Amino acid sequence: MSSITMEILKNIEIGKPRQHKNMTIHPVCYRGPAGPDYISLDVALEVKEVVITEVSEGGNVPDLALKNNAQSAVLILDGEELQGAKQNRVLNTTIMVAAGEQMTVPVSCTEQGRWSYSSREFSSTEHVMRHDVRSRKMKSVHASLSEGRGYASDQMKVWENIRMMAAESGVSSPTSAMSDTFLKHREEVDAFVSAFAVEENQAGLLAFIDGKLAGCDFVSRPQVYAGLHAKLLRSYAVDAVVAKPRRMTKEGSVPAGDPVADFLAAMAQCKEENLNRWAWGRMSGFSGRI
Repeated sequence: MSSITMEILKNIEIGKPRQHKNMTIHPVCYRGPAGPDYISLDVALEVKEVVITEVSEGGNVPDLALKNNAQSAVLILDGEELQGAKQNRVLNTTIMVAAGEQMTVPVSCTEQGRWSYSSREFSSTEHVMRHDVRSRKMKSVHASLSEGRGYASDQMKVWENIRMMAAESGVSSPTSAMSDTFLKHREEVDAFVSAFAVEENQAGLLAFIDGKLAGCDFVSRPQVYAGLHAKLLRSYAVDAVVAKPRRMTKEGSVPAGDPVADFLAAMAQCKEENLNRWAWGRMSGFSGRI
């Protein structure tokens, strides 16, 4: 187990579960060292301190150009969606961008049917890629890193998973946009978000859908997490909404046994693997996703 993982586990507290329909959320509270100062991508874009554009006039699907003009670092999460320019994209990995830094960032397309400018710069959305689709994307990114090809995803699989997500939801999107599935279920998803208010010192969440572990998200600064809370919840809630008819499980399903203890035990056995320091070398604080 890495020293970072040990430090996190020593300083987190898993809060009491709360439930809405077929989703259970455990807040992850944190009182440990927060690392360097940083802000979220949403905050940076809102105050126009980060500029994200296509890498050139013609653009390149797997890459975007980013300039951080803020006085502090900016945290960008794997799966955060950007809208505009020639087509919507999501980040392929979590990156901490230092103040004043300019870089090319690896992305995946989430809008297959558009390749024309709707704006010159990208803006943020309220969406993070649905957790199960995000997980499959990250598996292909990990494989790419293992083969020395950088942070590339299997773009064809990403498009296929987005189409499957739309088909499950009965969504017909003119540009095959991931965001259209979220919009289709907005009212139900917002009800999930309203059911899980952020708690004091909360820096993450542990999510279960139909009694099964769906995932965990964590950042080192509770004040930054507070601004990400609703966005991260939506990535699980949209699956919970679609899962209900798909899995035919009863509302009110709760995790069996002690899955939280099982999860923490598994975390303690994790091994650190550093395949490429391109992004992680820029991270001095903690940020994680499982």
